[in-house]
Formats: sequence, structure tokens, C-alpha cells
Amino acid sequence: LNTDGAYKANLVAGCGGVIRGSQGEWLGGFAKCVGLCNVFVAELWGVYEGLRHVYRMGFKKVELHIDSEAVVSVLKKGNSTSSLGCSLLKQIWKMLEKD
Repeated sequence: LNTDGAYKANLVAGCGGVIRGSQGEWLGGFAKCVGLCNVFVAELWGVYEGLRHVYRMGFKKVELHIDSEAVVSVLKKGNSTSSLGCSLLKQIWKMLEKD
């Protein structure tokens, strides 16, 4: 699973991703408008939506690729001192605990 988020000042943010099999074969993809938010939250939306898709497809073990060091750091720590994206982070951590 490879996800990304995008944001441009004072404009709508979005996220998207691609889902590929272990041999690199295309399994699916997604894109979503997430409204007004910052780039960190847009990246979180990409992770959240991507994980939802792969779990719905029945996958239990997933390799997640994200280009945001801030998001990777927060996901690895398992906690955040910021309120930005707090509810999304909680949902992502719940999904990650299933593995």
C-alpha cells in the first residue's frame, strides 16, 4: 500500500493511494477529497483510507509506504502531543492493532 496526501494553501486537500500485490501487480487504488486541512492531516487521511481498502479486500499483512516523516514518526510512537488529526490517528492505531 502506497499512500500520499496533498495540500495547497487555502485550497482543498486530498489523498490517494495504490494497492499492489507482492509481485507489484495492480490490485486497486483510491482518491479522496478531504476538504480544508493541513498536509499532515491529508497524509493521515491517505493512510486511513488505504488501510480501510486493503482490510476490506481481506489482507491481513500489509506493507505501508508513506512519504511523510512526521506521519511515520507519530504512527511508530503510538501517541501524539498534537491535537491535529487526533481522531484519525486513533482510528489508524485501532486498525494497526488488528495485525
